[in-house]
Amino acid sequence: MLVLNNDEIARLLTMEDCMAALEPMYRDYADGRALLSPRFDNIMPNAREDGYYAFKHMGGGWPAQGVQALRINSDVITHPVIAGKPRRVKQPMADGHWVGLVMLFSSETGKLLAMFPDGVMQRMRVGAASGLALKHLARSDASTLALIGTGWQAGAQFMAARVVRDFREVRVYSPQPKSREAFVSQYQGVRAVDSVEACVEGADVVLAATSSMVRVIDPAWLKPGMHIGCIKSQEIDGEVLDRCDRVLVHNRRQAKQYNNVMPGTPNVDEKREQGWWKDPARSDRYPDLSDLLSERAPGRERADEITCFANNVGLGLQFAAAGALVLHKAREGGVGRELPDDWFTEDVHP
Repeated sequence: MLVLNNDEIARLLTMEDCMAALEPMYRDYADGRALLSPRFDNIMPNAREDGYYAFKHMGGGWPAQGVQALRINSDVITHPVIAGKPRRVKQPMADGHWVGLVMLFSSETGKLLAMFPDGVMQRMRVGAASGLALKHLARSDASTLALIGTGWQAGAQFMAARVVRDFREVRVYSPQPKSREAFVSQYQGVRAVDSVEACVEGADVVLAATSSMVRVIDPAWLKPGMHIGCIKSQEIDGEVLDRCDRVLVHNRRQAKQYNNVMPGTPNVDEKREQGWWKDPARSDRYPDLSDLLSERAPGRERADEITCFANNVGLGLQFAAAGALVLHKAREGGVGRELPDDWFTEDVHP
């Protein structure tokens, strides 16, 4: 059984690689040749007065690669208000760290093949999904990109967008000047601006990558020919969607994660889990990324269309696809640490 760390995964998995690994997985999923294990969140009280405990798990099996993935997160969550907007923030309570793991199993033998932290791969797979959507939904001549957000996920959105379009101008906005400056210092060819209006003005593509639990894209900003995208359902709302001519979601079979909330858990705002994704009329109307990549749904058809990709929920199948690629490259390059298989198998069964 192979153990990898985030640094090793970062060296092994480029954005181009990740997008190339995910695309055939989405097509197989559309054709019934890949199996999704939906996302579930167990939510319960903990010692923090301003937070709660959340255990998340999701997965997916892809026979074409002979793998089943399981991704788990053990988190302490708070909802601070930052720059006037409530955020969903994971606190690093595990000795200053976070806890997220991916396990890859063989669908041929049942063996545990690999285990690694989820951080780098989860970032790359979110960016890759947005990039694949942008490839088919943004105008081919799109030249100006506006990024709302300057965190970990915003970097992946930038990398994926640059893979599929040659942007001549990239603007980025965050309400925190230090975050803007840090982002610009990390990524070449990006210009920070001091207002969200200056960021989106005249942009061909607007991508939101924030922790906000309320809308960050204003419908008044949407202009003919624009493409917008978000990494969280709450970053847009029904008013934004109604201004779009073409909307695709990440997965139409699961509109959102399933929250299994222990009664009496404090600080859980159920109102924040009510939104456009709960409207059956919308969920039946919008095709998803698998439909697009399997040509069951069209991409952009006119230059003046306003298009949207709403990443409504993450897919554990993404970890099967990206994980299988990383495992292959790691074994080929002698990267990682092998642990004895008998540590993870047993000689009894129910």
